[in-house]
Formats: sequence, C-alpha cells, structure tokens
Amino acid sequence: MRKVIIIIITLTAITIAQIEMPFEIDLKTRLVNNSITLVNIQITNLTNKPLDYVEGFVREIDSDKRLVDEKRMVLLYGYEPPLQTGFSTTRSISFPMVNTKNPNVYEFDISKIKFIGESRVFTWHPEIGFIRID
Repeated sequence: MRKVIIIIITLTAITIAQIEMPFEIDLKTRLVNNSITLVNIQITNLTNKPLDYVEGFVREIDSDKRLVDEKRMVLLYGYEPPLQTGFSTTRSISFPMVNTKNPNVYEFDISKIKFIGESRVFTWHPEIGFIRID
C-alpha cells in the first residue's frame, strides 16, 4: 500500500511541477507563386497579464542547418490594444524562395516582451523562462 501511495505522490508532484508555457507560438509557411515564401506567425497569450509589446526574430535555415536570413518582426506595438490572456495576434513576413527542391525551415524566437503597466522589458526562452533585459 505504501508503494502505491509513494507512486501516486511522485506522479502528482511531477505533474504539478511541469513548466507552463506562457505563449503558444504557431508558425505556418505558405508558398506564393513559386517565388515567395510567406511566413505567418500567431502568438497566443497564456500568461495572466496583458501584453503591451512583443518583438522577435524569424530565422530562415537551409537544409544543411545554416542560417540563410534573419528578419526582425514586431507582433504587437505599444500603441495597439494590449493582448489579453487567451487572445492571439498574427503577423506575416515574406522571404524569397531560393531552392524549390529543398525548402528552407523557418523558426521564430521572442526577443522582447513588455507587460502592460510595466516599464521593464523581458525576453523569453523555452528552457529558462523570462529574463529581464531592461
């Protein structure tokens, strides 16, 4: 009986200790006229605070895992309405299509986040979490 209780407590502790993701990032690519790749990025706020500013970088990586291009993208400006909890915003950016045989891979990394009513600026990393940068 003790072993069962210890196993249940251990599984419960592991489940509760899981790191919650504060954002849901959805990246979709679309090919336009076989010459342009359109990258759509949707970010959903899962934190309990509204977001005032969100900025990041879209990286284009070829099939050999080399960086081809990197572009800055602001998903939410300070003059726009804040992104409330559970809501999402979408932005698009285009890249020229270079190789049709081996299409490039695109990744998005958040570089700056500002919560509404705060002057502090944070960055976010999936393994580390929030890091104050200003």
